[in-house]
Amino acid sequence: MSKINIEATLISENESHTFKGKGLKRDNQIIYSDDNVQTKITIDDIITIERKAEYHLTLNLKKGIKQKGTYITKYGTFELETIANKLIKKNNELEITYKLKVNGNTISIFTYNLKFTLDT
Repeated sequence: MSKINIEATLISENESHTFKGKGLKRDNQIIYSDDNVQTKITIDDIITIERKAEYHLTLNLKKGIKQKGTYITKYGTFELETIANKLIKKNNELEITYKLKVNGNTISIFTYNLKFTLDT
């Protein structure tokens, strides 16, 4: 497990959020806490983004292919669907643009950028 410096940006049609801080890299996973939201990115054939706080969000992303996910809240579980229009994996960088649907309704188009370096 390696300590890393992270810069992560999530942009939607209505807002933008940037996290700069520390995290951990273990094999193909990157783990960090952003405003008390535990975030885990698994980089494989399918990219999985999990966010846990008072909710549990799981997004699965693969370029050009619809993927199922879930959004579990105290009000119930919602089925998610994503389709990544752009998915670029580099050594220490990830760039994804995807459309998110909840229960069949389009929510927004998101762009997620993740860059990390080893913490020395």
